[in-house]
Amino acid sequence: KARQWQAGSGFDYVALAKALQKEESSKRFLIRFGQQIRVVEMRNVSYFYTQDKITFLVTKEGKRYPIDYSLEKLEEMVDSSRFFRINRQFIISIEAIKEMYAYSKSRVKVDLHPPCELETIVSTERSPVFKRWLVGER
Repeated sequence: KARQWQAGSGFDYVALAKALQKEESSKRFLIRFGQQIRVVEMRNVSYFYTQDKITFLVTKEGKRYPIDYSLEKLEEMVDSSRFFRINRQFIISIEAIKEMYAYSKSRVKVDLHPPCELETIVSTERSPVFKRWLVGER
């Protein structure tokens, strides 16, 4: 039935799905430090965070790079099925979650991989949405 509906509608849903996949996989960050420029693919990003008014990108390998985007801008750029803004300081990838613990006032403490020296706690306001995001709802 799905094929009949697709064929009859005149719209190529398979092409749309491929285009959307391609768009996500082709997102990259150009990172400059010193005289070097490095490219980091979105799929290699574990999380973003801010510290002392600087935003950092952390890769799955644990490399940390300063980037020229605010968390607000990054929130618009990243795939919301893979990344979630847990508080004012962090946007994390679902793949970066190592363990989670119940915390006070319905909050959730998240241990990340690679580890972060800062405490990562889902804010009270975002906690219910975070729990829905974990199971694929939004």
